[in-house]
Amino acid sequence: MRKSILAASIAALTAPAAFAGSVVSDADINLNGGMTAGYFYTTNTGSNNNDNYQVSDFMVELSGDAAEGVGFVGAFGTMAGITVLDGGVNNSPYSYGFQYGWLTVAPMAGLSVQAGMLATNVGYEVTPSYANPHATIAALWGGQPVYYPGVRVNYEAGDMGFYAEVNDDALGTATSAWAAGINGAAGSLEYAVSYYNYNGYKDLIDVIVSADLGGIPLAVNFDYHILENAPTAGADDSAFGVALYATPGFGKVAVPVRVEFLSDGTSGIYGVDSATTLTITPTYNFSDNTFVRAELSMVSSDNKIFADDNGNPEDTKTSFALQAGFIF
Repeated sequence: MRKSILAASIAALTAPAAFAGSVVSDADINLNGGMTAGYFYTTNTGSNNNDNYQVSDFMVELSGDAAEGVGFVGAFGTMAGITVLDGGVNNSPYSYGFQYGWLTVAPMAGLSVQAGMLATNVGYEVTPSYANPHATIAALWGGQPVYYPGVRVNYEAGDMGFYAEVNDDALGTATSAWAAGINGAAGSLEYAVSYYNYNGYKDLIDVIVSADLGGIPLAVNFDYHILENAPTAGADDSAFGVALYATPGFGKVAVPVRVEFLSDGTSGIYGVDSATTLTITPTYNFSDNTFVRAELSMVSSDNKIFADDNGNPEDTKTSFALQAGFIF
């Protein structure tokens, strides 16, 4: 009830003056989102700038269930998209405003159609860091789609779900894409498999498997990329990446650990011949909605993809972060 009232208040405050007055609605509107901010330090940035204070995310998401045939999701705010490869310094500039959103039409039980700025089904991690176990996003995320305009059809049958979509996600020479996938459970394992095709440019196979082993959440995310054409004659036309996750917990303290291995040879898909990353993020949860965390991450690459403050090529990066978050 409180979230519905707050959502109505936001709508009243942001409505044009011509519509000032009372807001009357019996719709059940949900309010979700969160905010994270903190301090980030990293080595080998290619400059004398090694640290940064920044708001990682501030997102307000409004939604309505499709219980009566039509639902919606709409999110506004900013996401810095800090990855383990940039360490929170020299990362992409903030993008403010509308981030994603779609309308959902549910003509019958188990079937729904979504249209708008979709959030991809590919990948274990998502862009807002408050929804991830780590302050930085995996290097694997850099090779995955994120948000894009499109239409998706979902069908649920028992414990299994299926989807197919067409979209305008642009990458390389591709200006559109399509995808299909399946998800479900097999015993104690949960899985999701997606095939993503950038028309005329690249194919991506994404596999996610997760389970709870002795009270410890575990997950693996595997990606395999295949280019339609190698970047140059004789170069590699494929790459793969895998990320392993474990999140042991002790009361209000959790210690998420992420290990990655990426290999693209000379394909240029990840920008590394091969690389490994290690991220450890001790987290104290004051409640289900609030947390503080510290993070140490290390990246080691076979080729020198970083540079020191004098511009000399380097093959390693070490980063540290302190971050607080509030989820609503």
